[in-house]
Amino acid sequence: MDEIVTKQQLSDSLKLMAVCFYEPEPALFEEEKVFQNLSNLFEGFCPAACISTENMHRAIYSSSQEELQIAHADLFIGPFELKASPYGSTYLEEKGMVMGDSTMEVLKHYRKAGLEIDIKQPPDHIAIELEFLSYLCALEVEALRDGDVKKAAELQADQKLFLGKFILPWMPDFIKNIRAGTENTFYRCLVDCFETFLQQLELQNNPADMYVLDGMKTDADATTH
Repeated sequence: MDEIVTKQQLSDSLKLMAVCFYEPEPALFEEEKVFQNLSNLFEGFCPAACISTENMHRAIYSSSQEELQIAHADLFIGPFELKASPYGSTYLEEKGMVMGDSTMEVLKHYRKAGLEIDIKQPPDHIAIELEFLSYLCALEVEALRDGDVKKAAELQADQKLFLGKFILPWMPDFIKNIRAGTENTFYRCLVDCFETFLQQLELQNNPADMYVLDGMKTDADATTH
């Protein structure tokens, strides 16, 4: 498949996956055809995730908006504990603190790319990090279309660095915590889809070093019921 097409599909997929980790809005999901679009995109470069995406679409109708919001808050917000903290620093920092040194490093990468994060969430929220990768992919697509091979290579290197340093290291714990923290069908389908997607991302970026997420499916199958 054409490299530009593949990169554009990846950029769009990252953006849509990010949407799924924000507060759920089923009406918006339907209006924007989030799951249909994800499924269509995955057919091109991550077909193994298509089934989970279709399951997510069906699962939206098995829960009310209130049930989805409660499940989302229970996992990612609290108020008493974060069953599956969506912030990288809580996994990467020795004391598990929010807004730690790793958060500041993430912020430096955003600013280096010319971005300022103007939302109430810490900048290492998984959705924001996925959106950032989507942005870098989109810039790489522009560079490839312009024939700027050097810039495209630099952007690809930035993506690999960010993915390998700030996202993949905490994904096994994040994925495990989501599975352990909810029985909600939508979020269980989401984590299946997300894990498959991440494995494909890691394969594309580190084909000789697939270790971060390797074996997670076996653990997941043992706990699925």
